[in-house]
Amino acid sequence: MGGWVDLGKKIIMKKLLLILIVLISVFSCRPIAKFNTLIKGSGSPTIVFESGLGTLLSNWDEIQTSISANYKTISYDRKGLGESQATDIPRTIENLVKDLDSLISQNKINGPIILVGHSLGGHIVRKYQQSFPSKVAGLFLIDPTNEYLYDEVFKQMSQGAADSMRTAWDNSYKKVSIGVFNEWKEAYKIDTIMRQCPLPTNIPITILASYQESKFLTKKNAQIKKKLFSDWKKDKKNIKILNTTNSGHYIHFGEPEWVITELEAYLKSLK
Repeated sequence: MGGWVDLGKKIIMKKLLLILIVLISVFSCRPIAKFNTLIKGSGSPTIVFESGLGTLLSNWDEIQTSISANYKTISYDRKGLGESQATDIPRTIENLVKDLDSLISQNKINGPIILVGHSLGGHIVRKYQQSFPSKVAGLFLIDPTNEYLYDEVFKQMSQGAADSMRTAWDNSYKKVSIGVFNEWKEAYKIDTIMRQCPLPTNIPITILASYQESKFLTKKNAQIKKKLFSDWKKDKKNIKILNTTNSGHYIHFGEPEWVITELEAYLKSLK
């Protein structure tokens, strides 16, 4: 009787082992998330472009084409945007950083990296540098989002006016693609997290800042922005801030030649 029991146990164990092997095989063969990516040029360091909220890799066309004459450059669509795969994973700053690291790993970038970030992309590259400091040789930020700006602006407004502005923005983003809206949903949370991520002191950083007045960036709000950007630089000799009023938030659209000139100068200064 005992022999039959032992034999039965062995058969069950073999079946369980076979099921486990099948499960491991299935999950290990799941496709790795791929990004719609544009790689141009060669040379070191590698320049990785990180776009603003809801913006596609094509917004870097003029800048990337010029810079790729002397350097390897990479731009990409984040998950849920453009031709990259859709995702149900929340667009938290942690997940955006993981995606950037996946992009870098998939393209086998082992040498020094310069991260170029615009707007929300500024938050992403800053957080990436904090998470993987040994991989990043420098930051070049184009009108990056300041983590205190919206709160400081709202403080100058009545509660009703501030709520009205937030609601208008929410309604506006609900009309665009779900991928863009999913990034927008996390924007305020990301600002809060980035308050614990000061700019580093051990790598060169150049910031291009726009103070061109607009519906949001009134004269008063522009002064708030200047103060906040100055606070970034305070006591940090590695940070250089250059200003413009000739173009708006998308400086690389309004003044591409200036952006290219400053980025090239920044890269040459690293040699």
